[in-house]
Amino acid sequence: MRSPLDLFTQSAAAMAARLRRPDPAKGLPWPQEALRVGGFDCAGTSLFRHAKGGDYHDIFTAGGGVAVAVGDVAGHDSQAARLMAQARDLLRARTAEPGRLAEMVSAVNRDLTAVMKAGRFMTLFLAVLVAESRRLHWVNAGQGAAIAYDPERDGFREVGGPDIPLGIDPDWRYSELEHTGWPTGALLAIGTDGVWETRDEGGNMYGGARLCRTIRACRDRPAAEIVGAVTADLAAFRGTRPQEDDVTLVVVKAV
Repeated sequence: MRSPLDLFTQSAAAMAARLRRPDPAKGLPWPQEALRVGGFDCAGTSLFRHAKGGDYHDIFTAGGGVAVAVGDVAGHDSQAARLMAQARDLLRARTAEPGRLAEMVSAVNRDLTAVMKAGRFMTLFLAVLVAESRRLHWVNAGQGAAIAYDPERDGFREVGGPDIPLGIDPDWRYSELEHTGWPTGALLAIGTDGVWETRDEGGNMYGGARLCRTIRACRDRPAAEIVGAVTADLAAFRGTRPQEDDVTLVVVKAV
């Protein structure tokens, strides 16, 4: 059986060719994308507040498993978009090299810290789901907890981590966490703070509880439909209030 570390030997060029992403740094939105590979159904979308944004998501086909990344660069201007594009390119380049997740994120952090200006940083959740063993490996660099749905107990739990955002301390050593045992129907939802911090016309926040209720209500649907249901519920909750932050959500479902 291949090591989970081998999941990151796929070339950055191959990933870029498969995903054919537009470039948010040039003001183009990232559409919802769906990918089914190695026992996992994946989908994600980024909705920018302005023409350019600092949110980032990626879904990699990698051997017999899948890797997902969600990030958020502080700010909503063209500089945030450029920094996000640099971070994306650094992550893609690192995925072409074998190594542990923590080592890869630590290397990207060193590179980003050298170009980040004062007050700028990037949160990142990077995960690998291994189909053969149904294991999840992840590094959470200040992204806020992802949420995992367990169909066997019909409940949610947080998938967090102890690390700080990228671009703050070049010597920070990131840690890799692991969970084994993802039954069929289990879900992982990774979002940026623009999801749960969306506000309605009265100033109330969308929050994690409503996000969990929305996901539970459509838990039997494909990942792309779950993403679509959440973004539709966000729009309904916001009403006439303008979107105030970039919104990114990725859902991975064990099938």
